[in-house]
Amino acid sequence: MTAEPATRPTIRTMPGRLGPGRMGASMPVDAPYYQTAPFYFRDAQAMTIAYETDAEAAAALLPEGLDLPLPAMARLMFVRYPFSTFGPYNEAILGVECLWQGEPRFYIAHIAVTEVPPLVAGREVWGYPKKMAHIEIAREAEFLTGTLERPLGVRLITAAVRLERPLPVGVAAGGGGSLSLRVIPSAEQGALPSLAELIEVTNMETATHEAWAGTGTMSFDTASALDPWHCLPARRVVGAGYSRYDFTLPNGRVLKRY
Repeated sequence: MTAEPATRPTIRTMPGRLGPGRMGASMPVDAPYYQTAPFYFRDAQAMTIAYETDAEAAAALLPEGLDLPLPAMARLMFVRYPFSTFGPYNEAILGVECLWQGEPRFYIAHIAVTEVPPLVAGREVWGYPKKMAHIEIAREAEFLTGTLERPLGVRLITAAVRLERPLPVGVAAGGGGSLSLRVIPSAEQGALPSLAELIEVTNMETATHEAWAGTGTMSFDTASALDPWHCLPARRVVGAGYSRYDFTLPNGRVLKRY
């Protein structure tokens, strides 16, 4: 006798309905983690130190398509955001002055933040290379100070600025000029990144309430292989200052796909 083939039970199905038109702007697509741009910042307080750095090191960090003016210039910023639509947080930024098709831009090599929402949105929307860190910004006597630790107890950077001279302030539209490299890895082993884009943000609306020039000092305290901020060494500080301002962070635009 031959056995009768088993009868496969009938399975009732319903097709999935979640298409691009039904998806939110970010994951999870049925409850996006953050809202869509623009994002609003009020009373941001930024300490900035501009310095000459090693040209070979700076060129090694710049994506193809960008040019490095000589001497190579870098910029370190510590920023406190007491109010933003991401919530309050502190941030540290390190980048290189560069040219895109002959026009000056600022390429962001490293960013650290103290809260999760701006980290997730920054990485996903603009490709800002954000990591969580411990960032302290304080006023001591005549100095503004900024420190960055990652992890806690491992000091990567110490910076201080003495405020000396007020600068003119006003309202600016179309400023910004930052660049970042957004990279999304492939899920497949050994494959190239699914996405590699050079993203520009240039049309920020900014209203500056006060600005000061001064004298700055900085040090890279730990040569961390995990967070190599020290790879843009400070050869000579050329400028330092402080500003307090409101700004609106819009969407960016893709300049180049790799």
